[in-house]
Amino acid sequence: MLGPIQFVAFQFDTVDKFKGGIIEKLDELTSVAAVRILDILFVAKEQNGDLIALESGDLGEEDGDEFLGTVIGELMGFSFDGEDSVAAPEGIGDASPIGMTPDDIRRLGRELAPGSAAALLLIEHRWAAGLRDEILAAGGSLVSQGFLTLEGLMMVGAELSATAEAIEAMEMAAALEAEATLRSMQAIETIELAREIEAAVVAGTVLGLAEAGIIDKGDLADAMGAVLEADQQQTNQAAKGSS
Repeated sequence: MLGPIQFVAFQFDTVDKFKGGIIEKLDELTSVAAVRILDILFVAKEQNGDLIALESGDLGEEDGDEFLGTVIGELMGFSFDGEDSVAAPEGIGDASPIGMTPDDIRRLGRELAPGSAAALLLIEHRWAAGLRDEILAAGGSLVSQGFLTLEGLMMVGAELSATAEAIEAMEMAAALEAEATLRSMQAIETIELAREIEAAVVAGTVLGLAEAGIIDKGDLADAMGAVLEADQQQTNQAAKGSS
């Protein structure tokens, strides 16, 4: 089950500053379980207006993925391995009125300025798959989406920072509480193990006394209970004394 797929495009005035750092950061992002980079395509607009796909060497990468960019390339009408891609007909796009259609993606390539470049990404929001299904099941539909602009961020930047800090504090508190609970459980297990060892020692001692004829074998249970009770009373008195 795929999560919602987001198309993101970044424009660059030149490819001269590509050193491989973008791909490196994208590789780090794919390790996050909440999101997944399904595809990325770097394109450049030549001075004559031709739109070309950039190879890994053009991006400062020594090794490249042979499948990189094929999905977005299909949406843009590129061909790979000498085969013509099957592009959606003009005017046929996503059934939803919200989001990027294949027409929008191809238009972005056409409107790219000569000499510039763009990075086109398909990002799967895996975290939202279940939420999307519940919204659809409840009869909901998407009416708007998009990243908050720089202007919007400036308006609420302080509030967002405070909210993020509060969430981090709550997450830290929850993590500390979970750690404390785990330690308590481990302490309880240690105490129970110590009691089991103690009972085994007492049992061995009482059995030894019975074998030596000091106590009657019929009184084994009473003898073990008496020893454990006396030991517990001694433990309680020691605890009161230390407090």
